[in-house]
Amino acid sequence: MSDDAPRPGTRLRGRALVPGLLGGALTLVTGAQPWWRATAEGVDVAFTGTATTAGLAQALGVVALAGWLLVLVLRTRGRQVVGVLLALAGVGAVLVGSLGLRPSDAAVRTSVRQVSLVEQYGLVATGWSWAYAAAGALVLAGGVLVAVTAPRWPQRADRFTRTAAVAAATAAEDDPAAVWRAQDAGLDPTTTPGSVEATAPDVRPEGTRGHDGRE
Repeated sequence: MSDDAPRPGTRLRGRALVPGLLGGALTLVTGAQPWWRATAEGVDVAFTGTATTAGLAQALGVVALAGWLLVLVLRTRGRQVVGVLLALAGVGAVLVGSLGLRPSDAAVRTSVRQVSLVEQYGLVATGWSWAYAAAGALVLAGGVLVAVTAPRWPQRADRFTRTAAVAAATAAEDDPAAVWRAQDAGLDPTTTPGSVEATAPDVRPEGTRGHDGRE
């Protein structure tokens, strides 16, 4: 595997963050859309998910996004705890979106009378509540993945550990004492290991002959 290839932990992190962040953003968007419409002749009043659920839909979306921001900065144990909380927020969003919560009759009547004096009107559901439930399912899936895979994510401290190790190795190479010891041993301190093999000088007592027969 090349150095440029993504590590398994990085892929796991991406698989958890992408659906989670996407689901968190979608809960805010879909919660602000009209879940119900009160219609009559010349009347069309929309009721958003936030208004229908008394702010619960928006609150769950804010919790989801804030949780994912925490996941990006916390360490393993904290990520696992937040992952469980995100999964619970996702379950809540799925329930809120799929239960078909309706605005109260008093709220509908008040909103309609602000634009018309009609007494008869119909309350029609849109599909945005189901889109909100689907966004909650993404948050739930991402939270479960975080809680399960967080121990295998790359740690931010690894980069600093590698940097410290490289700095220590460089300092050892630049150690003046190591250079003097190499010179005392008859080695060339400027020769890098594996490039040119350093050899000790041929030092023989006087009067001895070398292999070529000369002194």
